[in-house]
Amino acid sequence: MKIAKTIVGMFAMATAATALSAPVSAVEWKSVTEERLLNAAKDGNDWLIYGRDYGASRYSPLDQINTGNVAKLKPLYTISLGSLEGQAVTPQVNNGIMIVAVSSEYIDAFEVKTGERLWRYEIKMPADVTQFACCGKLAKGVALWEDKVFALTLDARAIALNAKDGSLVWEKTLEDYKAGYTFTMAPVVVKGKILAGFAGGEFGVIGQIVALDSKSGNEVWKASTIPQPGEEGYDTWGKDSAKYGGGAAWLTTTFDPDLNLTYWGTGNPAPWNSEMRPGDNLFSNSVIALDADSGKRKWYFQHIPNDAWDWDSMNENIPTEVDVDGKKAKVILNAHKNGFMYTIDRTTGKFIRANSFVHTDWGTVTKDGKLDVKPDKRPGVGKPATFCPSYFGGKDWAHMALNPKTNMVYIPAEEICVKLHHEETQYKKGTMYLGAGGEIEKPGTGKFVAFDANANKVVWTVETPSPLQSGSALATAGGLAFVGDLEGYLKAYDQKTGKVLWSHRTPSGIIGGPVTFAVDGKQYVATPSGYGGAFPLWAGKGVPEHLKRNIVKGATLTVYELGE
Repeated sequence: MKIAKTIVGMFAMATAATALSAPVSAVEWKSVTEERLLNAAKDGNDWLIYGRDYGASRYSPLDQINTGNVAKLKPLYTISLGSLEGQAVTPQVNNGIMIVAVSSEYIDAFEVKTGERLWRYEIKMPADVTQFACCGKLAKGVALWEDKVFALTLDARAIALNAKDGSLVWEKTLEDYKAGYTFTMAPVVVKGKILAGFAGGEFGVIGQIVALDSKSGNEVWKASTIPQPGEEGYDTWGKDSAKYGGGAAWLTTTFDPDLNLTYWGTGNPAPWNSEMRPGDNLFSNSVIALDADSGKRKWYFQHIPNDAWDWDSMNENIPTEVDVDGKKAKVILNAHKNGFMYTIDRTTGKFIRANSFVHTDWGTVTKDGKLDVKPDKRPGVGKPATFCPSYFGGKDWAHMALNPKTNMVYIPAEEICVKLHHEETQYKKGTMYLGAGGEIEKPGTGKFVAFDANANKVVWTVETPSPLQSGSALATAGGLAFVGDLEGYLKAYDQKTGKVLWSHRTPSGIIGGPVTFAVDGKQYVATPSGYGGAFPLWAGKGVPEHLKRNIVKGATLTVYELGE
């Protein structure tokens, strides 16, 4: 049995899984009910869901901090989180208590007004776990429900903690991490069920999405993203390639309560060598709509048939209503790795339109949603191709933010090209199943992009010295758009113009998500900091030299308030 321990305040129990009593605090845990989650978009005081609301808008209705006074924003405190891993987390806040998933090492609870750590749960993992994961000990967040905190671990476990003291309630091992099944995502609770998708597409796993009972951790339903013999779509996988097909749904789902649909983006098929899996390879590189109660697939749309570029479709699918031919249409928006913003009918999965938001040289998306790829831009065996954007994407997993009042979307983007070729490979459990090689030949840069979802076009773009590869965006009713960068700066932009109105440099690079919330009527902003993750591991020459010279590892949390 794996050993876990809870640390409360500054004291550690060195040997047991027993929780100590939390220190006396002015804040109390408030039960996270279904009503609160359904109305999360309206309540600016808390940040209850990974994407702030079920639609993952990352938009706050708070406006106490605004374009007129954001220049007075100052650090209230900075806390060391005690890790050298990359911090891809979005903190979550409930009634003045912040929960932070510190990589896949700790779960912390803080009183946000004082910075006092209320409790710490230490996650014990096998020493060899990172060799079965692509990108370090990443963890993006937790799920809050009733009086519990739910987390996913890199070695494919789900855990439930008592939100008041951090003690372990239950723990479930869901898959074999030595086969490449890992968790890096934040779960989400929908109608009392914990929804989660495994990572591991580069290891030839079969993409799985699970719903767990929140009280016991028992499986309620499971959905596979890659069809097996006898299932719909299996005939799109030639050479029996579906057996190790990948297609991991490794980012948090969005949910439409009115339609009772959850929207999942699926990742690349395995291996990257597309000649080894002839056909469209359903349902990889797709958005799939699953019924929240049963997990049954209601519709799908495939962005990238027979993917040759590692252009995952895992990015968030944000529900909204946009203007289409003079009428309001219920859609989802997906800023895809291939550099195009897709607008898709969220009731049927019908393609509506797409437009590029970064430089693309590979071709275009046609009016019926198909790819028109230039012949020299598709890599193959003995056929290298240079294309933009690279496998990091025009937008990687870093989340965009949507202002629902204006339908302006704020996208952390990147400009990186890659030269890639395919090669023969064989599946071996627990090893990378790629069948590809190549390199990024020059340092990448970034862009912060404002995209008008009604007009389907870019409104403004701000160039950045390094890719906005994994720092998520935040938009507020105060007219601000926040995003962190690899240099470690958290910046506030004017939503209308893209002008930088404020910035502050944190101790390391930012690859997580800033949040805003209010306690006792006062608005705060917070951000994690801690360089790491996929970019320094996979980018090679794509990492700018100034990052190599100036950025060091080290996880921190900084909370900001308005000064006088």
